[in-house]
Amino acid sequence: MFTREHVKGFILHPESVVCNAALGFFAESFLYENDVTLMPLVLERLRLQPKEARSVHLFHAYCFPQTEETVQGLVELIRSPAVDSNTKFHLFNILIRSDLPLLEPYTTLIEKEREWNKRIQDRIHIASLEDGRLADEFEHFIKDCYGKYIDEFDSFYGDELVRELARRQCIASEGVLHKLDAHDPDDEMGYETIYFAQLAGALKLEAAVPLLCGFLGSEDDLLPSKAVEALVRIGKPSVIAALTERYSPASERDYRLFASDVFGKIKLPESETALLSLLPAEEDFTFATKLADALCELGSEQGFPLVLRMVEEGYDDGYLNLTKSLYAFCVISNTEHPLLPEWRSELEAEERRMAKLDAQSSRMSKGSNRVTGGRQLFGVKAQPHVNTNKVGRNDPCPCGSGKKYKKCCGS
Repeated sequence: MFTREHVKGFILHPESVVCNAALGFFAESFLYENDVTLMPLVLERLRLQPKEARSVHLFHAYCFPQTEETVQGLVELIRSPAVDSNTKFHLFNILIRSDLPLLEPYTTLIEKEREWNKRIQDRIHIASLEDGRLADEFEHFIKDCYGKYIDEFDSFYGDELVRELARRQCIASEGVLHKLDAHDPDDEMGYETIYFAQLAGALKLEAAVPLLCGFLGSEDDLLPSKAVEALVRIGKPSVIAALTERYSPASERDYRLFASDVFGKIKLPESETALLSLLPAEEDFTFATKLADALCELGSEQGFPLVLRMVEEGYDDGYLNLTKSLYAFCVISNTEHPLLPEWRSELEAEERRMAKLDAQSSRMSKGSNRVTGGRQLFGVKAQPHVNTNKVGRNDPCPCGSGKKYKKCCGS
């Protein structure tokens, strides 16, 4: 299995598929917490290949811990004319999540961007609240979100409330468990359980594991994914044991879909053992593909033959690119295979195709901005799309499938 220190160096790898696999190893498993050695590697990778910055999944670095030096490095890249606007957007997202004292020297820069300045002011406001008022603000926020789309309220503000509540531990564990236990599956308009599941993960509340596992089969459009994140953050052997026990007999189809997300992100021997047991018995094409991908995420040498067989014989390539996962595994684990050059060629061809589409999209966007105008962002105009005929998340999907919008085209 991969170790943190071994994977860390591959953030500098010149191939984006390998670099991004290394970034995902830390980000999706929450292994970045308290590790200030990660962000310098991200900045060095950008400096080494500035023209390839768009291919680096910088969203993985949003919550990587910062230092004075890395914040200064972020600001230098944001100010650089050689850095494209897409990369600057992600760099700003990393910057505004840095510890507030580190941002004080750059107030002028942040104030120039209204959206980012608002987020910093919100963080300052949240940090200033006393414990009781912070808990009240959390409750008020959840009530205010009721019935809204995720893009109709400030989810960043909600995430910051959760982060501050977890840091201070000013809501008792019993209170969090009570909220989760009181979940009403028929209430599809509220966000209370979603945010308390997020809080349970941030608190690493092991007692919440059975309840969180139960949410994986929910028909809600957000709750299962938030339960996955919470289980990964808790990251104990008890999580793997609970998931494994329920995996095969699960009656809800979505349970296995979401449970398979957890195994590869909890970097424990128990995860590898569970996957090696579950994959050969999995008859569903998509779920087997996800379990195989999880073995690659873990860096399982025992799982390599199983994944290789799937790549050779067929898998659900409409769901994910297992060749990409297997290639990254081989490079990081230094596993030789005669098909590596062929896989590299396939992935490079796919990168060129995506880069071409990206360039076409950028040209179309610039053309649209010249005609319609738009807001200035990092020197590039951007015109937001406004949907004037919004469909409710629980309305029938307009495509005619017969499903709810949130489970179909709105997913």
